[in-house]
Amino acid sequence: MATICVLIRHSGKWSDENCYVEYNINGIVLKEYASYSDLVDVISVQLNVDLTKKCMKIKYTIEGDDTPMEIRNDMGVRLYVQLKKMNTQIGVYPLCVSIYDIDIVYSGSGETSIESDVLQLEYNKELNSEDDPLAIVPAFGDQTVDAFDVENDLIITNRSQKEIMVDQIYMDKSTLKDVMEKYSIEKRFKFLVERSNSISYTLVCQSKECTWLMKASSINKSKMFRIRVFNSEHTCPLKDGVHSDCRATSSLIGGIIAPKLRNHKRKYSPNDIKDDIKLDLGIDINYMLAWRSKEKALESIMGQPAASYGKLPGYLYTLDKTYPGSHIRMQKTPNDEFLYVFIALDAFIKGFDHCRPIVVVDASHLK
Repeated sequence: MATICVLIRHSGKWSDENCYVEYNINGIVLKEYASYSDLVDVISVQLNVDLTKKCMKIKYTIEGDDTPMEIRNDMGVRLYVQLKKMNTQIGVYPLCVSIYDIDIVYSGSGETSIESDVLQLEYNKELNSEDDPLAIVPAFGDQTVDAFDVENDLIITNRSQKEIMVDQIYMDKSTLKDVMEKYSIEKRFKFLVERSNSISYTLVCQSKECTWLMKASSINKSKMFRIRVFNSEHTCPLKDGVHSDCRATSSLIGGIIAPKLRNHKRKYSPNDIKDDIKLDLGIDINYMLAWRSKEKALESIMGQPAASYGKLPGYLYTLDKTYPGSHIRMQKTPNDEFLYVFIALDAFIKGFDHCRPIVVVDASHLK
């Protein structure tokens, strides 16, 4: 697979003239068909950036346009690679990498962008009066969602969110559920799910005499959920025992530890998970719960193995069309289960005609 050499400018800043100044220089080798996540991983390793604590913006400039272009997704990477293939000199189209602490990042670019754990709803203030809220069209459908207060409304994506309050907006119901489960563990009480469906989510204290309550509902039937009612005061008697034996599920723990598993080179054992959960949540978990949590976290990152095998036919078809004359075969069992795949690209097959006949004898023990 072809690769391209890319110059990296980092640790600098953008001037008022849209020039990246006061930077350091490094370089990477990028695969031609790299994805956005591949690009971020390569840069983070080369610059020694901990992605669990930092986030980065990747931009570059092109000739004839002073406005920097930001790479946000796979399409942005493919466009950049095509530009680099037209001019392979390492000094052309350098990537300017800005590194930030994971926090809320504000800007006035008029775009909606994700910065670490919080989605800031950005806008052009010249288009809106001081008193009128901004109605934003979400990516989940064609309907306009509830009016947002631009100064205060943030979409929370961080499953470790600690502060709960009315009018908070969560990226989806799953995020809200994990946040509330962790909240109950930290506050040492149990709640019951009174109502849960695609448009509403209501929690009450386990004690029938308690006034603790949380109500959330979907925003215009989108995936986003807003907390409508939240009463954090407990009036339950001690005899109800709602403040004892709080337990964490494997799904919750998996969501907490997932960022630590994104670096495949890191060894993160169930015992390490037990220690981290003890420090983070203040509870003890057993080895099997830690192991199941790790499996769920890895599945959320990489998907299920069956889904990966399901992509093989499309991948092999693309290989066959890209490299005509190749010998590509996938064999299945009589039960239509994957057995093996054989790939011999045409270039490698033709290369055997130019190989010297060599006999290689490997050392082996007689016993």
